[in-house]
Amino acid sequence: MTKALRNFSGRLLLVGCGNMAGAMLDRWLAAGLDAAQVSIVDPHAEPRGGIVPHPSIDAWLAAGGGADWIMLGMKPQQLGEAAEGLAPIVTGDVHLLSILAGVSLSDLAARFPDAKALVRILPNLPARIGAGVTAVAAQGDADAKAIETLLRPLGRTVTMADDSTMDLVTAFTGSGPAFVLRLIESYAAAGERLGLSTDDALALATATFGGATALLTDSGEKPGALIAQVASKGGTTQAGLDVLDSDGQIAALLTNVLRAARDRGRELADIARGDG
Repeated sequence: MTKALRNFSGRLLLVGCGNMAGAMLDRWLAAGLDAAQVSIVDPHAEPRGGIVPHPSIDAWLAAGGGADWIMLGMKPQQLGEAAEGLAPIVTGDVHLLSILAGVSLSDLAARFPDAKALVRILPNLPARIGAGVTAVAAQGDADAKAIETLLRPLGRTVTMADDSTMDLVTAFTGSGPAFVLRLIESYAAAGERLGLSTDDALALATATFGGATALLTDSGEKPGALIAQVASKGGTTQAGLDVLDSDGQIAALLTNVLRAARDRGRELADIARGDG
């Protein structure tokens, strides 16, 4: 990996450092971000990359804390508490980043009216290995070049015109890896039920899904075109596809999965605003 963040300027504070924020931080440090530029506030986090977390915002401030970039990575329902401690220092040249599901830019603006810029970023777990996709929407005087530099080590970045569809994006790409992994797990379980060993079934399922997505990315073709290259009329593949396509069940199932995740994001936003 190139040291893309070796010359990144500014102090970064992570408020909350769980699975997603921690994966992002690990990637940033591997990309050359100096650990001395980073502070963490999280009463439950272990030291990471040599960075010892502060138990609270007050403790961080008492230790002389300051930041040019602040990323909110705690639970959405903790936004109110965090905002009380952070709002007085989110002024001037501070960029406020948020990975909080369901919390809109307008929600952030109500809590942090004096921020230089508000940036809503929705990454996903493959960012841990630089294979993620991150949706970004910003308002205010955002430093687009610096934001792109910070997010590039995580994988692909997609800039959104606004955050009106971010609840769906949260479900689609943020939650998406878990849904895909469940499909792989279920595919392997089906192979096992039909006679494969547990280890062989998982290895073959993982390679099959990985190879299919790699082919789709590399070929530039649509999924349907590649399916046609595998399936022949009256063949084994078509027999299986006939089950998958029966009555549109798989499309309906996945629509319901995404709807449930999207709607839960909206519920969490209501809780964060104090409406729930």
